[in-house]
Amino acid sequence: MIPKQSYGRQGPVVKEKDHAIVEGIDLPGHWNRMFDTRVLTDYDTGTLEEVTSLPGGESLGWCYQCGKCVGVCPVDIVGDYGPRKIHRDVLRGGSLLEDPNLWLCTTCQNCFRVCPKEVDMLQIMPAAREAAINAGKAIPPELQKVFEATDRYGNPLGENPRKRADWVKGAGVPVPVMAQLKRPVDVLWYVGSYPSYHPRGIDAARALARIFHALEVDFAILGVEEREDGDSIRLAGEKGLAEKLAEANVKTFAKYRFNRLVVFGPHEYNAF
Repeated sequence: MIPKQSYGRQGPVVKEKDHAIVEGIDLPGHWNRMFDTRVLTDYDTGTLEEVTSLPGGESLGWCYQCGKCVGVCPVDIVGDYGPRKIHRDVLRGGSLLEDPNLWLCTTCQNCFRVCPKEVDMLQIMPAAREAAINAGKAIPPELQKVFEATDRYGNPLGENPRKRADWVKGAGVPVPVMAQLKRPVDVLWYVGSYPSYHPRGIDAARALARIFHALEVDFAILGVEEREDGDSIRLAGEKGLAEKLAEANVKTFAKYRFNRLVVFGPHEYNAF
């Protein structure tokens, strides 16, 4: 009796005769090669259910391997990636929570845009990453560094929070700070971490400050009271830290009166 193999990464069972006569024609060797029947329903669904049982992970089970997602995946351009391949590996017995590929997805949503089954990696990946973190699975050291820096300093770059508004010194125009202004404003400008600290981001922040000034916008910033918005932290799976940051920012917003909140990018927009 041939022992039953669990569904996974094992190769197919090959049958091949030295010679086979078919309708008078001798088919030697690989010309008569056949493969054992594989029962498609006879496999362990545990690794798939590990993801589909998570809130937000359900749609991974809807994939039917059409491959449309792979062509639009920006990570596949530089490697071997894509939601279809992730689904295939999970079906073959691999745990997504322990797979390094879990951390490569940029959650850009290109795949969801073309998926006929609406497999939503924007929901699946954060859910699986959160589960991996909560289970104590290994995460990339550079990501761990970002989590720690954000929790400690309020920004993923690990910069001094007291220097968050230092960029205004080179703006060339007045940039009011809410705590110093002590009055309501029309626009509260949430600047963000990278525009506050990164050289290229600082250039953009100064440019927008000059635009506001030229348009005579009544605006102000939070300055040192501002914290990271937390949207990228949430997408990376650290939901608890993201909620902590959101609570801190909402508490700061509640201290001041303003009509509109202006943000610099999509992550801040998603967060608030």
